[in-house]
Amino acid sequence: LFLAVTFCQVGQGNDDAFAPQTYTLSPGPDVQYQLQERLIQAVPGDVIKLTAGRYELRRQLDVVCDNITIRGAGSEKTILSFKKQDTGGQGLQSKGNNLVLEGFAVEDTAGNAIKILGARNVTFRDIRTEWTGKASSMNGAYGIYPVQCENVLIENCTAIGASDAGLYVGQCKNVVVRNSHAERNVAGIEIEN
Repeated sequence: LFLAVTFCQVGQGNDDAFAPQTYTLSPGPDVQYQLQERLIQAVPGDVIKLTAGRYELRRQLDVVCDNITIRGAGSEKTILSFKKQDTGGQGLQSKGNNLVLEGFAVEDTAGNAIKILGARNVTFRDIRTEWTGKASSMNGAYGIYPVQCENVLIENCTAIGASDAGLYVGQCKNVVVRNSHAERNVAGIEIEN
């Protein structure tokens, strides 16, 4: 049983500890803990920059704070690999509003690659989700998966190898999907409301 609890800090006054900042992380043996800690301690307006490289992750990442940006060096350069994932049902999961995800890949998750639930103002830009092995019913169902969201932009994204839909937009309002690519999924792009 895995329970992920994340808290969003709320500041008062001009305390610098609660001012939005930019944090830069690089691949390494402790990156799982460093990245999740950064997400737990996030305050609205924070930017988390991931340098180029392969990030070996074993657990789902959770984001609940609003107004967060997670930015990599490009979807072919910054790779979050969940090939050895042993905890959690997604690669990255969020409920936070005003979320920007850009410039990274999420590979080989146990379940869905990126799931965003019930959020407003979500941007996916230059995101790649992929199951790198052969097509399999054991791959996660969805690559990019906003559900019950409002005001979603998915642009210049790629989804490869999902066991259901590569890009699945479910029960959302005001969605734009453009310049995106899907291959080797059971369904490429599925949008419903």
